[in-house]
Amino acid sequence: KETTSLITGDKESNKYDCLLTEENNNTNNQIHSMVSLLKHGVVIQNEGSTARDHLANERTYLAWMRTSLALIGASIALLKWDATEVLAAYIVGTLGLVVLISSTHRYFRVMQRLELGTFEPNVHNILFVVVVTVVSFMSAFILYYFKSL
Repeated sequence: KETTSLITGDKESNKYDCLLTEENNNTNNQIHSMVSLLKHGVVIQNEGSTARDHLANERTYLAWMRTSLALIGASIALLKWDATEVLAAYIVGTLGLVVLISSTHRYFRVMQRLELGTFEPNVHNILFVVVVTVVSFMSAFILYYFKSL
C-alpha cells in the first residue's frame, strides 16, 4: 500500500505511523502515544496556523526551560557561596525543578490539545508555580528572620 509523505510529498512504502494514507487522514488528529512520539516523531498536516501554533508552543517551552536552568544554576552558585544558607540554595533548586516539570507537562498537554483542535487555559500550572514560589520565598524569609534572632 502506497502512502504520501507529508514532508516531501513523495510516494513511499508504509514504514512509519507518521505517514498518512488517503483513507487514514482522520487518524492524524488522534493523540499519539509517548512511545510512538519518541520512536517516530509526529508529522501533522499544516492546515491554517498549525505549524505556527506548534512552533509557538515550542518557543514557550524553551523559554520556561531557560528559566528553570537559570534557577538550577543559581542554586548551584548559592551552594558554592559560603555566605548563604544551604537550605536557600535547595529551595531555589527545587523551584527550578518544579518549573521544569510543570513546563514539560504543559508542552505535551498543549501539543495534544492542538492536535484535537481545542484550547485549555493554563490555570492549574500557573497556580501551582505561584504557590510553590510563594512557599519558597516565605520559607527563605522565615529562615533568614529566625537566623538573625
